Amino acid sequence: MKLKNIILVIAVAALAFYGCKSSTGEVPQAETIKNVKIETVSDGVVQNTMKLNGKIKEKSLTSLSFRVGGPLVQLNVKQGDYVKQGDIIAQIDKRDYKLQVETTKAQFEQTESEYKRYKQLIEQKKIPENTYEKIRSGYLMTKTAYENAQNQLRDTELKAPFSGYIYEKFVEAYQTVGAGTPIVSIIDNSHLEVVVSVSESQLQRVKNDTESFLTVANAGITNLPVKLLSVGEKAKQDGLYEVRFSFANKQELEVAPGMTAEVTLHCASEENQLSVAASAVFHEKTSTYVWVYNASTNKVEKREVKIALDGTQGRVNIVSGINNGEQIVTAGVHYLVEGQRVKPIKTPSVTNIGGLL
Repeated sequence: MKLKNIILVIAVAALAFYGCKSSTGEVPQAETIKNVKIETVSDGVVQNTMKLNGKIKEKSLTSLSFRVGGPLVQLNVKQGDYVKQGDIIAQIDKRDYKLQVETTKAQFEQTESEYKRYKQLIEQKKIPENTYEKIRSGYLMTKTAYENAQNQLRDTELKAPFSGYIYEKFVEAYQTVGAGTPIVSIIDNSHLEVVVSVSESQLQRVKNDTESFLTVANAGITNLPVKLLSVGEKAKQDGLYEVRFSFANKQELEVAPGMTAEVTLHCASEENQLSVAASAVFHEKTSTYVWVYNASTNKVEKREVKIALDGTQGRVNIVSGINNGEQIVTAGVHYLVEGQRVKPIKTPSVTNIGGLL
């Protein structure tokens, strides 16, 4: 009798054990609950600034050349020299051009005298009209030749069209150069430019720029006001758009073309937009999402959103997809799945450092 009772107990225990197993033959495991950081969506903080990295560039780099040709008798500059507007950079031998001026001047004076005499005669109707026209035509031709010879003589001096630095020298003194041959290149440093590249999502924000400030760490420049100069209407090969800012190159600024720079833009906003931490946003294929936290179920829901600006200063503006007052996950977004149960991490009080109290 005792033996039957023992067998019955063993059988009941076995049935209880196998009954606790799942239909797949596996023992159920406890649901994993992840700790996450939570932020409440608010329109109280609006992201209206952008930071863009770029390079300092000269306003213009211009090659200078003579409009006439001849032996180069003077080259008064070398690479790196500073020249003022109107300074003589180089000079061609004037000899032949002076002779041309003297020749054309004599011809002009002779025809001018005849022209004045025939003009009186035609007014008195003492000569035919066609005779007067031939004299007048000859006078105008010699006048033009004389003026052209004077211009060519002046063009034997190559003057700086603006103040700047000699960037490169292409010839040496005593060479014979032709008209249009580059002599030097000059950098216009009166104004400098900052060239940056922006994405398509940032383009409209840049166009709404209200004020911008320049920082050049290597030149000790911080928050120098700059002016939006141009915005590229067509993307470059890398898919980015070129944006240029300009600023006056004052003497006390120790900035030079090629330096790395940062531009901070303050952009106009037509309306308050919801702002969230950039770490809350994640991308899948061509869409952008956030995890919305449901406090009643302690679960998360993946929500597609549209952003106005890729993260700057740690925040992004949300155009649509979430509402003011909703809670979103701001850390560990890549390790969550739809409907997952989570536990918000409490933010320690400022008077309870480390959460020890």
